[in-house]
Amino acid sequence: MTGYVSAQTFTLKGLIKNQMNEGVPFATIAVLRTIDSTLLKADIAAENGGFKLAGIPKGKYYLRITAVGYKTFKSPVVEIIDNDIEFEAFTLQSTDQQLAEVKVVASKPLIEVKQDKIIFNVESSINATGSNALELLQKSPGVQVDKDENILVKGKTGVRIYIDGRPSPMSGKDLASTLKSMNSADIEAIEIITNPSAKYDAAGDLGIINIRLKKNRKIGTNGNITLGANFGITPKYNTSLNLNHRDKKFNLFGNYSYSQGAWHNTTFDDQILNNIMYNKTWHGLWRDTAQSIKVGADYFINSKSTIGFSANGRISDHNGGGESVTLIGKRYSSIPDSVTLFSRTSNPEQNKNLNFNLNYRYADTTGHELNIDADYGTFTSNGVNTQPNRYVFNSPEIPSIDRNYVSKTPTDITIRSFKLDYEQPFKKGKLGYGFKLSDVKSDNTFDFFNVLNDTEIRDIDRSNRFTYTERVYAAYLNYNVTLNKKWDLQVGLRGENTKSLGNLISYKHNDLDKVDTTYFNLFPSGTLSFKPSENHSFNLNYSRRINRPSYQNLNPFEYRIDELVYSKGNPFLRPEYANSFKLTHVYKSKLTTSLGYWRTKFPVVGLRIPYDSSRTYFIARNLDYSEGFSLDMSISTPITKWWEIYFNVSAYHNLWRADLENGLVINNTTAAFNFNGQSTFKIKNNWTIELSGWYNSPYRRIDYNAAMGMMDIGVQKKFLNDNASLKVSYSDILNTARGGFHSQYAGIETNLRFKFEGQQLKINFNYRFGSKEIKANRNRKSGSEDELNRIKGS
Repeated sequence: MTGYVSAQTFTLKGLIKNQMNEGVPFATIAVLRTIDSTLLKADIAAENGGFKLAGIPKGKYYLRITAVGYKTFKSPVVEIIDNDIEFEAFTLQSTDQQLAEVKVVASKPLIEVKQDKIIFNVESSINATGSNALELLQKSPGVQVDKDENILVKGKTGVRIYIDGRPSPMSGKDLASTLKSMNSADIEAIEIITNPSAKYDAAGDLGIINIRLKKNRKIGTNGNITLGANFGITPKYNTSLNLNHRDKKFNLFGNYSYSQGAWHNTTFDDQILNNIMYNKTWHGLWRDTAQSIKVGADYFINSKSTIGFSANGRISDHNGGGESVTLIGKRYSSIPDSVTLFSRTSNPEQNKNLNFNLNYRYADTTGHELNIDADYGTFTSNGVNTQPNRYVFNSPEIPSIDRNYVSKTPTDITIRSFKLDYEQPFKKGKLGYGFKLSDVKSDNTFDFFNVLNDTEIRDIDRSNRFTYTERVYAAYLNYNVTLNKKWDLQVGLRGENTKSLGNLISYKHNDLDKVDTTYFNLFPSGTLSFKPSENHSFNLNYSRRINRPSYQNLNPFEYRIDELVYSKGNPFLRPEYANSFKLTHVYKSKLTTSLGYWRTKFPVVGLRIPYDSSRTYFIARNLDYSEGFSLDMSISTPITKWWEIYFNVSAYHNLWRADLENGLVINNTTAAFNFNGQSTFKIKNNWTIELSGWYNSPYRRIDYNAAMGMMDIGVQKKFLNDNASLKVSYSDILNTARGGFHSQYAGIETNLRFKFEGQQLKINFNYRFGSKEIKANRNRKSGSEDELNRIKGS
């Protein structure tokens, strides 16, 4: 809610008591305007029932008072003219049923539409149980995951992933590996922020996706334990334990989770290069074991100040690999397959991620709020890729040929940041400003070995070390103001100065050993809100954002993916710059419709280019520009008391344009849509049935991508006074977990199809124990609760 402050303000104070003339502790007092019942200020009474609310401007108001075990109280209208007001004691009436503790029986909706974001509440979905974070993103409104595990919004890459309110330094396969190691049992919600304000980092030309981890704010000592299992081609298991202790001064918390399993996939890759056909069949297996732990504490110094510390770590062991058979022959030859390539790969890899955060927060009752965050994080990866290959010829007189390779690719990433945000009342609105300093260092070694007679011999022409340093200095201003009863305005400006240095250290001389870049950009943003009536509201958003290249795409050296495919970075990649506009209409908080337009300068895409007569390589290139339109519609509403539905449809039209070297012209357009939805049926005796699904229509970037979709069904039973729940679901009930793409450019024609392990029986048991009493502490009443979650991440 946008704040409102006049030149002269006053104070309201009083006492809240019960029918026994005893003070009612920790009651919630809300000050509402009589003209439209909008909230002006809220606070919590002291232990003796006393309260004092400062900063109230002239006007007519009434108080709404709520407390556990008492009926809601509404005061008579009071008018503030030129004096503070002290009320006579308010007496609350007790409810008929006396409760020793608060039982929270209301559940969050599956999807919440806020002014600046869409929230997918993972805990509210039965069929999300047992999924990892990458699978949950595929289920999220307007989000896609392509064949290479890139995250798309409206058919484009460029969205920035945050984990618990902090940007992840990882991208590509490192990010995908981390997301696949995160289980739904650890995730509270996924926030999709398509037009962030100036307060957020400008990185991510399509906005931000924040994966918010679970938190606990209950008074006393409490926790929950989760046990889960998925049964597909192979079984998969997960468990988690959350503990929390909270009193008036301290909040101590910790959680631990463990998951392990194996996933199967099959790929058919048919390629034509120089009139030679390569028909490859790949059977892959991905084994994954992950452990994560999080601990922290908050100390409530007084009613205005809180200091907090948190640390979280994740260790994941991956072992991907598989076997492939590639039939090689001339395209129009009467002998279709003159050579067969047999390959067997193994890619064991261990990832470690550790993050520390120190936070200080000050908030008073007059609208002043200060947040200071200091963060330090590390990510390390040690991967080994073994690639034995054997060529077998149709002619018996030609002996087979063995080519065996090993690559070792350790990676170390360190991220440091310091951030200060301050908000204060200003000119009948709220002014926010702050700065952020961030430093990311990435150290990547690529060691390649030829294996001869079981001996590893380093290939100095294909071994290197690439270090990349990026420093960003940022500052911003953001202003929110209520213009009148129907109009609100938010405007912001963020400035970021970026300095990066890529340094290639190799045995073989390279003209691109060092690339040093410095650039400064301004990023304006704004939102104009109009609410003509209680049932209708409109928002017009604008933002300019940037998407910087990943370190993998900047490394100019060659990397062998397999015997026939290489990758190569481009140190001269430019950042992407995007301007986005979005008009949104919300009807009765149930139906949301959005119309958007964006134009991106220098969008980055991956191209598959001939390497030689028989091999190809991937390289990232900047196109000239891309632009597109989108139309989104979502609805979330109960049909009856026992039936609720949600669905989201996102349609878009994209254009990609570039004139590249060697006469390669890209002028591609696509019109596509994606859909996801859920239908929930509440049956008697705490039974719930859920049917959900998603579908992505065919779409085109550089490649033509086939349609994909899945449908899941699940059931939930609550028991033991709602402290325990059992969820059973079956995913991909129609057996449609498959996809593919077709491409034809630069002399290469590719047809690829894949099938992954979609059909799984998922069983999850959850049990909550300990205190369930929730008391809102005074230190959490000022400022935005969403922003508090984003900043503290505790």
